[in-house]
Amino acid sequence: MDRIYSFALVFLLCLASAAGAVLIDSGDGTGNTTAPSPDPGWSNVGERSLWSAVYLGDGWAVTAYHVGAGPVILDGVTYPHLPSLVTRIDNGDGTYADLLVFGLEPPHPPLPDLILASTAPVAGEAAILIGNGLDRGAATSWQPNPPFPPTLEGYEWGVTRTVRWGTNEITTAPMPILDTVAIATDFDEGATPHESQAVNGDSGGALFLENAGSWELAGMLFVAVHYNGQPPFTSFHGNRTYAVDIAHYRDAILDVTSVPEPAGGILAALALLRMLARRASRRA
Repeated sequence: MDRIYSFALVFLLCLASAAGAVLIDSGDGTGNTTAPSPDPGWSNVGERSLWSAVYLGDGWAVTAYHVGAGPVILDGVTYPHLPSLVTRIDNGDGTYADLLVFGLEPPHPPLPDLILASTAPVAGEAAILIGNGLDRGAATSWQPNPPFPPTLEGYEWGVTRTVRWGTNEITTAPMPILDTVAIATDFDEGATPHESQAVNGDSGGALFLENAGSWELAGMLFVAVHYNGQPPFTSFHGNRTYAVDIAHYRDAILDVTSVPEPAGGILAALALLRMLARRASRRA
């Protein structure tokens, strides 16, 4: 059927009082709580309070700006953040993306460095989403325009949380939403083996794509879009997930994270100088 994109409830993924994992369509919804095979970077996605964050490596993490910097739990270990090393990524035109880079106190997590995507994805690429949003609840249905079809199928949200992975495909080329260049996936019934949709708590989670045999961090989950009038605390087939296009912001992220071993004010100043130099270059 044709998609009913009179939807336009843009929904930041951190607004719930409880949080858990990306919602998946497969099975009873409780699976995918250990690393998939092949593993794109499962252990690098952690809990940031009730939401999500991604550990990039070398003491640096990213999350959504609307989540904020703070301690990150990775493999059950809590890593405090360094308040002196927090940078919101700008768009180079006086606006800011919903993307935050911040440093963690040493000792740092014994995890591999993630590869940041350097080229924008294209529609149809297979993706793995990992996040800490609400678990799946009971199956439900909804008729947007009664008594006329279609009737949409979906799920209520639960009240527990677990880091979980799901699958999907890239739907759109990068596009701006909420001052942020983003890529999208749609929650289409049966389209992929573990079709997934981001829900509350998934902000700051990861979207991975495979490129020439290597997994790359291509997106950071930050927004869900629902139908107009959709019942609260639900996900229906046809909803959409947006993720920050990491390739678009790669240079800006590297401007911050290229300072090794974040440990205090001097390194924070160096990171700031790099960022200011980049802005001056853009203006020139």
